[in-house]
Amino acid sequence: MSEANSSLPHLLADDEEIERYGRLLDSLGIGLEVFASDASIRHRNAIANELCGELGQNIGRIWREVDGQPVAGDKQPVAQVIQTSRPVFDRMLIVMGTEKPRVTVKVNALPVFSENGTVNRILLILAKQPENTLELFSIHDPLTGVFSENHAIFLLDNEIHRARRYGTPFSLALIAVDQQRASCLSNGSTFGDDLFASVGKLLWKSMREIDIAGRIGVADFLIILPNVSLKDAMIGLERLRLLVETQEFTSEAVKVTISGGVTEYTGENSAPLIGHCRSLLENARDSGGNRFCVDLGVI
Repeated sequence: MSEANSSLPHLLADDEEIERYGRLLDSLGIGLEVFASDASIRHRNAIANELCGELGQNIGRIWREVDGQPVAGDKQPVAQVIQTSRPVFDRMLIVMGTEKPRVTVKVNALPVFSENGTVNRILLILAKQPENTLELFSIHDPLTGVFSENHAIFLLDNEIHRARRYGTPFSLALIAVDQQRASCLSNGSTFGDDLFASVGKLLWKSMREIDIAGRIGVADFLIILPNVSLKDAMIGLERLRLLVETQEFTSEAVKVTISGGVTEYTGENSAPLIGHCRSLLENARDSGGNRFCVDLGVI
């Protein structure tokens, strides 16, 4: 974990995994278009077909900004990813076509890399926006900015799949704010949510670009650390714990601490892996909080 702007992890996936992702997004009402590195389209899920027309009917589709201005070719999301190899996040655009009504969508464009480090696929994720509200559907938790629970579990399953396929290690942590937040919430104050959001955003900004953070349940954060052993993971996690401990939250300079349970992947599925982290988290809390409890059997 280093001080860096957060982004999606360095995705490495084959077409089978991508199609599985498309089916998941279908179930959530989100469109997915898959492009090759030359910008040719390779696949769409059913929701993307509803939004943009059937595969092969790209002629006549126009991207416009929300103010109605056309989007130049090199400014379109897929082109930006091809040019920079970096993701495009939460961009609001209008899709227009001769046979489809105009649709406002929130767009995320994500590079998928081959094993040699070049961009192999671009995932264009399209979330239709309600006409009568500005509320945005997101794969992110709206309060904290980290990934939503469903998406965090999906990314964990993908990391497990890659670990089994390529033999790569990864570590997992379940983190919770200590008793300060519980006290705020027991008083019925919205300050507890504000505090929780501040901790989540600090955590999100303090991670490596390839790390993954998600909100699990009401008050926990799930941290996935790809390509990191448990021993090395603890270096970054301890740095994060100290950062939170020394941070002043809100104008009242409130101090908070965090506790966590940390383990390394050893072959489990996602549910027992998270359950093991939760047991370690409870041990950390029972020991007084402001600490991480690790799986000593893995080190």
